[in-house]
Amino acid sequence: MIEPASKILIFNPNLPKNQKGRLIRIASEGFYEVTIENQGRNYTALLPIGDTMILSVSPEEEMSSIEVER
Repeated sequence: MIEPASKILIFNPNLPKNQKGRLIRIASEGFYEVTIENQGRNYTALLPIGDTMILSVSPEEEMSSIEVER
């Protein structure tokens, strides 16, 4: 789960690839509010959820595999 203030990677067709930032909030109006790191400075951006993918910089903990009976 990506929590507010988490470091994230942002993928959006209007941004350079692998943009780093922080998630501020997920708005009910349909956008992510993020801060984007660019040349050592931070900028606030509102990105539409439908065109944007965010990934946590920190990978999730590995879970043990669950055996499924067939």
